[in-house]
Amino acid sequence: MIELVDISSASNFVGNPLAEQHKLRYRSVIERQKWDVPHHNGLEYDEYDNPAAKYLIYRDKLGIARGVSRFYSTHLPYMLEEKFPHFVTKIQIPKDEKIWEGSRYCIDHKISPKTRQDIINQLGIAYLEMGLNAGIDGIVGLTYPVFWKKLFIDLGWPIEFIGDVTKLDNGHKAQAAWLPVSQAILDNVREVTGIYETVLYLGINNDNKKAA
Repeated sequence: MIELVDISSASNFVGNPLAEQHKLRYRSVIERQKWDVPHHNGLEYDEYDNPAAKYLIYRDKLGIARGVSRFYSTHLPYMLEEKFPHFVTKIQIPKDEKIWEGSRYCIDHKISPKTRQDIINQLGIAYLEMGLNAGIDGIVGLTYPVFWKKLFIDLGWPIEFIGDVTKLDNGHKAQAAWLPVSQAILDNVREVTGIYETVLYLGINNDNKKAA
């Protein structure tokens, strides 16, 4: 199950999923990857963690976040536009309510490879279920080329690179991509992952809208 949470819906979930995803991000990008980004009391955050942000969160039975990804509409000022526009060279920088940015994709590195892959599979399905429910056309983002393959391409998602591989300030190479959202792609990802049930959970006070 993947929880879709924002600041206005957080009370519909058991525990504190928003705090948990900030903790996971701290473990992933501060402790493990040594990013130079803001953090406080074991929580990683930036200026895009605000009321407009949405989060897909996988939590274990103890309520600990083991997987997360953040989303933000590109009609607002967003990270790829403001921080990394030079990574987008093959199209104009998206600026559209029907195009969202995905960022801060983190999986807990301490869990087993099998559990990690299960979370990756569920997050891929949740991306598409969320996108279809919201009526968006697609998602843009920036990450390492090997992550694009492992997290999306290997799931059967035909992504399109919208810029060349370019070095980040930390020396690592990254690439921007476009992830189209459609029912056909969701159907294909379900076939590849073997996940046919709905994974998206909107909270106890919501009627979950189910993508087919």
